[in-house]
Amino acid sequence: MPLRVGCRADDSDKHEFDVNYILYHKGKLYSAGDDGKIKVWSPDLTKLAEVQAHPCSVYCLAASDNTLYSCSNEGTIKSFELATLKEKATILRDETTEFWRISYSDGYLFSGDNEGNINVWKNDKLYGTFNVAEPVKDMAVFGHTLFTVKDSDVVITEVKVDGDKIQYGQKKTYMGRAPITLVGDKLFSFASREGKDIIIHENNDAAHYKPLTKVEGAHEMIINTLAGTVWNGKTVLFSGGWDKQVKKWNIDEDLVKLDSSCDVEIVINTITVGDKGEIYVGGSDGHLVRIEVE
Repeated sequence: MPLRVGCRADDSDKHEFDVNYILYHKGKLYSAGDDGKIKVWSPDLTKLAEVQAHPCSVYCLAASDNTLYSCSNEGTIKSFELATLKEKATILRDETTEFWRISYSDGYLFSGDNEGNINVWKNDKLYGTFNVAEPVKDMAVFGHTLFTVKDSDVVITEVKVDGDKIQYGQKKTYMGRAPITLVGDKLFSFASREGKDIIIHENNDAAHYKPLTKVEGAHEMIINTLAGTVWNGKTVLFSGGWDKQVKKWNIDEDLVKLDSSCDVEIVINTITVGDKGEIYVGGSDGHLVRIEVE
């Protein structure tokens, strides 16, 4: 089914610089930019609120039922009230570290930084720390299994959080680079080291996370973002990057087929999926675009 641009954020409301991350949560879109701001949007990209969250780039967002989390290259991880964006706390401050990724799963907050450290919080209290030996440019979390990657290897780590101290063990390593995403509960996807191919594996420990398929030349230029979902029982993957194209891929067992694409006229840094068949794109110069499936 064809993709088309549904609407764009107004120029007077958009971020001053690049959008680094967008998160769709509880019917609203949250965006993080190089201007240090977090903005909240309605599904039709009407700006609802904003906060100067950090003095410089906000790299990633995560959310629980009532709290929004952010991380920055100025060495902090912060929490905000989800409804009002009122700052609650600085969870971690380390001016020697750039925090690149955060994710919230099953009551735990995970962060990854430029030194390969993974911090795990429970109830906003540090539970434990370990290192995955490569900077964490992107991260996906499935339960307590972490998929981390920069530009050479995807590292799969199992984290046990049952006792007083954190336990972890590396399960598998594959050649690849950011971005990485879960595709439903059964698959995960990342880019090849060359950055233009899409690789898909099974999200199955018993099957050793075996490779499923590879789409060579998925994009003509470097892929910056992937977003997977399951719509009406169908497994779907969206991709985007420097070629300014959003592409929709249908996945049926080991067959991946390009369904449609759309030129959004901006370099794409981040994609997320709404709950009513819409796709949101953030990218260069602060732009936000809503893509709809016709």
